[in-house]
Amino acid sequence: MKREKTKHKGIYKVGEIYYITYYKHSKKHERAVGPKLSMAVREKIDREKRVKGGRYAVLERQEKISFDELMELYRREGDHKEYILGKESVYLNFFTGRKLSQITRKDLFAFRDQVKSTPKQRGGDPVTEAHINRTLAGLRRLFNFAVGRELMESNPFPVTTKSGLFYPEKKGLRNFFTEDQIEKILEASPEWLKPIILTAYYTGMRESELRGLRWEMVDFDSGVIYLPSSKTLKDATGKGQRVVMQRELIDLFQGFSKRGEWVFSKPDGTPYNHWNIFKPFRKVLRSLGIDTKLYSWKELRHTTASIMNLKGAPPLSIRDQLRHTSVKTTEGFYIGSNIEYQRQQAEKLALNSGKIVGNTLPQEPYPIASA
Repeated sequence: MKREKTKHKGIYKVGEIYYITYYKHSKKHERAVGPKLSMAVREKIDREKRVKGGRYAVLERQEKISFDELMELYRREGDHKEYILGKESVYLNFFTGRKLSQITRKDLFAFRDQVKSTPKQRGGDPVTEAHINRTLAGLRRLFNFAVGRELMESNPFPVTTKSGLFYPEKKGLRNFFTEDQIEKILEASPEWLKPIILTAYYTGMRESELRGLRWEMVDFDSGVIYLPSSKTLKDATGKGQRVVMQRELIDLFQGFSKRGEWVFSKPDGTPYNHWNIFKPFRKVLRSLGIDTKLYSWKELRHTTASIMNLKGAPPLSIRDQLRHTSVKTTEGFYIGSNIEYQRQQAEKLALNSGKIVGNTLPQEPYPIASA
């Protein structure tokens, strides 16, 4: 097809597509942009700015590196977050073969819709909005990793929370187990599961943190568990977040027979996977008549915070126990949604007499003050 010149230098049209020319390492290159002149002009201006700002090398890398290669690099050199690696097959199913430069915001919405329309692998249950948000959060962190390694110029995820990509978080009550329920759960659990449940309740540790807990992370002298890799707070010293152990928990750990490097492991010394713990725990809940649609393993962490709150622990102590970045997370997510705690505080308004003042309506209208 014949090239059609435009009034803009370095931009021409072939058929219905606009092209731009640009220089890289003193060599002239051409690139197809799209069917609109405005797209070509914007791309031409952006490339010139990038070259001047020294960002061209990053731009070049993101045009060469595929999503598959990014995933492989993260497995080798990333921070190995389970909520990213655990979704690897989901990410690759959609993005395999795509160059990083080709991934747009439109693709993110299409990916979200695909995840939503695909039933969970086990049981064929529908995917929840919370599950989709976690999957998107992992992908966003993966792209942040790429930006940090200068493999992408910018993260394709929208900056604003009003983009509609993530589903809105449902506000309201946070379920948690009562102390009586915790005791019944322990009694109904198999012997191997009891210490894992008890540790989760005492520490507020997540299931993935418990499954990844090694003996080298446990300091009996100071009575502290160190978590060098965690979902929330980062520790600049590299030693890890501190989880203070109660006396009962120290005694429990010291009574374990070590089968290898893992604190909690199968008889052969290998660590548990998610389903090794999740399914037996759900079975225990069902045996006690507890609704497994409202309660699961994550409610143990909610219980740690809620019981501490009900027993008068200050928010800062609860924040430290759960290792939140900000006390606002603790107050909003766990304390502020605890209706029983709020009810207890409201009960403090009761009058000493125990009687309600003015419990009958006045027989005569209130007098109106005269002018």
